[in-house]
Amino acid sequence: MKKEETIKKFYDIKVDKEYYEKLKTIDYSEVETTLDEIFKDYIYYDHETLYSLSLSATYILIILQEPSLYKKIFFSSFSIEDLDNDPTLSDEIKKYIYMLFDKDKHFQDYIPQLINRFGKDKLLAFILFSFRFKDYLKNYNKRFSGFSNPLSNGLLKLFLNTLGIKENDEILTLYSSSDFIIESFLKNPNITIINNSCVSIDESLISNNIKSEIFRDKFGNPQSTFEYFKDRVSSKQKIDKIFLNLSIISYNKENNKEATIKYRDMIKNNFIFQDEVIKDSSLEWLFHILAINHLKDNGRAISLVEKNILSNPKNKNIRKYFIENGYIESIILLPENILIHYPVSLALIVFSKKNQKIRFIDASKFYKNEKIKVDIINSSAKNKKKAVAMIPDSDVNKILNLLNGNNVTEISFSKKIEDFSKNNYNLDVIENIDILPNFENGVELKKVIKNIIRGSQIDAKELNEIRTYDVTPYIYLTLSNINDGIIEFENIEEYLTKIPEKQEKFCIKNNSILLSKIGNPPYKIAVAQIPDNKKIIASGNFAIIEVDEKKLNPWYLVAFLITDIGVKILKKAYIGSLHSSLSIKKLEDTIIPILSIEEQNKIAQRYFEKINEIKEIKKDLNGKIQITKEIFKKYNGGLA
Repeated sequence: MKKEETIKKFYDIKVDKEYYEKLKTIDYSEVETTLDEIFKDYIYYDHETLYSLSLSATYILIILQEPSLYKKIFFSSFSIEDLDNDPTLSDEIKKYIYMLFDKDKHFQDYIPQLINRFGKDKLLAFILFSFRFKDYLKNYNKRFSGFSNPLSNGLLKLFLNTLGIKENDEILTLYSSSDFIIESFLKNPNITIINNSCVSIDESLISNNIKSEIFRDKFGNPQSTFEYFKDRVSSKQKIDKIFLNLSIISYNKENNKEATIKYRDMIKNNFIFQDEVIKDSSLEWLFHILAINHLKDNGRAISLVEKNILSNPKNKNIRKYFIENGYIESIILLPENILIHYPVSLALIVFSKKNQKIRFIDASKFYKNEKIKVDIINSSAKNKKKAVAMIPDSDVNKILNLLNGNNVTEISFSKKIEDFSKNNYNLDVIENIDILPNFENGVELKKVIKNIIRGSQIDAKELNEIRTYDVTPYIYLTLSNINDGIIEFENIEEYLTKIPEKQEKFCIKNNSILLSKIGNPPYKIAVAQIPDNKKIIASGNFAIIEVDEKKLNPWYLVAFLITDIGVKILKKAYIGSLHSSLSIKKLEDTIIPILSIEEQNKIAQRYFEKINEIKEIKKDLNGKIQITKEIFKKYNGGLA
């Protein structure tokens, strides 16, 4: 074999599935720790990280394992200009050798001492796996980068199986990580991936059958994402599969407004779209328009998005467009903290064509938390632990089974296209799965109450001025004072010297209902029974409901609202996920079953009696607890 051919063969580093699995078993920790130590005093450019530097250095070390090149560079009158005329070296190899001689980088101060210190397999294993989810998690504080988000094995399996990549498919990926691209190729070697970023080192190492393109026009010139879509659509070039990781949009909100206007104008000018459909659409949905126009009739796309775009009012018209045209196949609600750097709640939308219904899956509880120590996110999080949700393989299989089924369960439901007009084209997973019964005697709450107000929002300074620990006729009620449907007056600690005139309107009337305004189920709720000679104002964390007792017994209402169905109904009146807040308007519009006043009174009486029984049990329990505190004093023989 000629020398040139030998050198070319050495540099033709391609990792097939078998070799990849072998490399998975190799311990590359020595490479990692050595590079960390070598580069600890290195001065980084703004865009560089220890990880990107280590990857480049590792690849250079593999290149320099070829004996003739090593000798040529270090033991001869080698000139950097010689590279241009060397037929044995690819442009990719030349790029890294240029880096070696970059005076600003000073790589020659670091690299020579590492040449041939590690075997080729160890170096390849470091390149391929040190930035994958498991190892990234282990080395979080060294690897941290808000613009890199490796996917867990569970997410990769879910995405790849949902997308259903086949042999010879052409796939578009937008803002995807290299792990998705690599796993796609390993699963189906004869595919083409079109990507909106440069091919990374680890991607370049996978099989000779890989064809990876950056967005370019027919002349090879770089294109923007939109220009790429526009050219493909105008030339009627459709694609088989699309993966959009649009969660990054929520992470870079400062650039959203300008980009949204740009893409909206481009779509309006180049596609046939009514302005009212897209005028308020968020950037994610504009990308979805481009994607669906780019997709083959039998193709499929998946998009990872922040879940609020499924229900927020400004996207109503664009959601209507996608729903009524049958472009949405299914939506999966994912666990919170599923991506390392994005704590927002995410959903996976599955797009295809000619759908008559949409399948909803609530997978938000399918996870196991992994705790990682956080040193560098920000000063408030320093030295704290961060939870990252991972979906186990068994749960991925459950999600896929639910996705491919049609049965109705507590976490899955299929809804016909024509039914979405009844809920303002809301695609929120929980809203669509939590189907509430239609009560024969259902009435809007606002028709059987006098009013609902928020509790006192008294200024903290003013509150402190009138707060006292002495027992007075005036009480400031907080959430901690309500437990198990009872206002625990015996545990009240917040007394007031007076109730200011402006706060009088927040005084709780007898038989008013107090409902926690913030939080998640079970909600704190109680019917107020005001002791004689007491005046009570509720904190701003309460909603105060005054019912029309000619139409509605307050004890009956609370008895209903604490049932499983009642809690579901209440939950729909709260907005938000992590820190839900009660919407008084939504609460007023809530439908509740209204029986005859006689039937209400029967239920109310039974509930009232049980609440009083609980009060007596608590009173007896508190008495016993107090006795335990006095036992030692009573029998210690004078020791204390």
